[in-house]
Amino acid sequence: MIVVDGRVFGGRATGIQRVARGAFDAAREQGLEASVVAPRGVEDPRVDRHLPTASSRVYEQLALPLHARGRTVLSLANTAPILVRHSVVFVHDLGPSKHPEWFAPRMRLYARAVETAARRADVVLTPSQAIADEITSLAPRGTVRVVRPATELAPATPAEVAAVRGKHGLAGPYAVLLGWADPRKDLATALAAHRRARAVVAHDLVLVGSAHPNLAPVDLPADVVHAGAVGDDELRALLTGAHVLLHPSRYEGFGLPPLEAAACGTASLLGDVPAVREATHDLLPVLPLGNVDAWTDALVQAIRHRPAVPQLPRWTWTDTGAALLAALT
Repeated sequence: MIVVDGRVFGGRATGIQRVARGAFDAAREQGLEASVVAPRGVEDPRVDRHLPTASSRVYEQLALPLHARGRTVLSLANTAPILVRHSVVFVHDLGPSKHPEWFAPRMRLYARAVETAARRADVVLTPSQAIADEITSLAPRGTVRVVRPATELAPATPAEVAAVRGKHGLAGPYAVLLGWADPRKDLATALAAHRRARAVVAHDLVLVGSAHPNLAPVDLPADVVHAGAVGDDELRALLTGAHVLLHPSRYEGFGLPPLEAAACGTASLLGDVPAVREATHDLLPVLPLGNVDAWTDALVQAIRHRPAVPQLPRWTWTDTGAALLAALT
C-alpha cells in the first residue's frame, strides 16, 4: 500500500488541486490501495490520518517519511520528501524554474525543491508530453509518465447563466479570462485586445481568479468585470454564457481552461504554447503570443459571431485514474 501526501486535498480548488483530486479519486475507485495522510488542519474525507507537525515543511520532510517506513510516497503537487526510499511525484510544470520573474522571490527555493523531487523520484508524473520532455533531463534515474487530466464540467442551464449575468451585470456578450492574477496568463495582451475590440463591438471582459502571495503582482484593471474566485457552479455558468474564452497564456503544464470551456459549449482563443496545443489536439485557434493585433482581430470576430466548438476526443477522469494506476505499477 502506498502513502499519499494529502496536503493537496485541503484548501481552495486551484488547477493543481482539481487535477490531484480527480486523478486520485478515479484511481482509488479502480482499486488503488493507498493510505492518505495530511497535517492537522487539512479537513477532507480522503484523509485517513492526520500527523501532528509544527509546519507544512516539517510535515513533508520529516513526519511523512517517518510515517511511510519504507513504503512508496505519492506526492501529487510538485514537491516530495527527500528522505523517503521510494517516491512518485506529480510535477505539473516547471514555471518557477523557467520563469522566476512570474513568481515571488521566495519561490526560488520552491523551484529547487521541485527539481530535487523530480531527480530523486522513481516515477515522475506530468500532465502532458510537453512537460515530460522538459522533465526528462532532470529525472535521469526515474521513469517519466504522462497522466492527462480531464474535466467534469458541463453546460449550465439558461436559468443559471441568467443568474450569473445578473450577479455581475452582464447584459451583452462577454469574454472570459481565467487565472488573470498569474503573470503567465498575460492579462496585458488580453486587456489590450479587449480595449481595442470594444471600440469596434460592444462586450465585457470577465476576469476569474484572485491574487496569490506566491505570484508576482498583477494590477487589476478598473474597466473589466472582476468575478473573483468562483466555485464550479458559477464557473460553469460564466463559461457557458461567454462568447469566447481568452487564454493568451505564455506557458502551461497542460491547458485545462480551454477544455473546461469546450465542455460548457464555448470556444477558446489560445496562445501558441506546446502543452495547450497538445491538450486541445490542435483543434482550436492558436494565436501568436503577445500579438495584440492578432488577438484583437480574433476577439472581434468571436464577439460578432460566437464560434462553434470542435468535437474534442473524449477523455474522462476514469481514463486519468487508469493512467495513474498504470504509472504506479
